[in-house]
Amino acid sequence: MKFQKKTTTIIFDMNGVITDDEHCHEMATKLVFETFAVDITPEIYRTYCLGRTDKAAFADLLADFGLQYVKCSKLIADKTKIYLDLVSNELKIYPGVVACIEKLAQNYTLALTTSSTKLEVQATMKITGLSDLFKVVVTSEDVSRGKPDPEPYLVTLKKLGLPASQCLVIEDSENGVKSAKAAGIRCIAISNTEISEKLQLADAIIKSYKEFDDNLIQSLCE
Repeated sequence: MKFQKKTTTIIFDMNGVITDDEHCHEMATKLVFETFAVDITPEIYRTYCLGRTDKAAFADLLADFGLQYVKCSKLIADKTKIYLDLVSNELKIYPGVVACIEKLAQNYTLALTTSSTKLEVQATMKITGLSDLFKVVVTSEDVSRGKPDPEPYLVTLKKLGLPASQCLVIEDSENGVKSAKAAGIRCIAISNTEISEKLQLADAIIKSYKEFDDNLIQSLCE
């Protein structure tokens, strides 16, 4: 689908797009569930957690593993604490993304829409040094329904005060792409964490930030 209005705003997902820290989220999730003798395998993590909020993912895990008596909010708090410890030493940033964001900030308004918690965002943004470049930040605590529901991106549009036609999302997960498209926003997917076959709903798919430039952005408006 083509839009006539020029893109003015780029909305970034964080995990898997800016920060290569999915392994930290996975390890933290695995450790908190080990307490209840649940083995979070890579397959289980990908099915329940990738591109989703901890609230939604953990609620489904607790239900499916018969742990309804466990308080989800306590589990999320414990997971976040472990994640913060891990990420302080193990956070990786995707090659080229910082330079890409700094360049885009010269010509576009930038926003961040993530399934992470505010504490997780604060920690990772401090390390990347990108905090001041995002006009709007929407985290898991700002929504009641996480990705693939469109709410995270609809909330972002509301905070920006912009129509979907002026925005472009960059995502890495199938759930993230579905969320952006359901909100009516064009989406470029970068295949950092998912195979391209799972990202086909996106308007374009790139393999690295070398491909993400102004020509690609504006070509989607023609």
